[in-house]
Amino acid sequence: MDPSDDIMLTYWGFTHRKLGNPEKANTYYQKAIAQNPDNILARSYMGQGLVDAGDLPGAREQLREIRVRGGRSTWAEVSLRMAIGNGRTFSY
Repeated sequence: MDPSDDIMLTYWGFTHRKLGNPEKANTYYQKAIAQNPDNILARSYMGQGLVDAGDLPGAREQLREIRVRGGRSTWAEVSLRMAIGNGRTFSY
């Protein structure tokens, strides 16, 4: 798989977020979204990182984008909505 593929960039972002490197994670998420604005998984993971950082307005913006891009009721939408609601993010 191409390491610059938006899905690969998403998983690199997730990995760095879980390793405790939120700035690096956001760099990967932003690259993934720049490449594919409809990448709702990257938006969900970035939003969960924003929840972890206490940036609920930023997380809500990603939730809105997920919904606008057809992601309503997907795992990406539900997991971010739950994280915003209860402050607990997902490890998968």
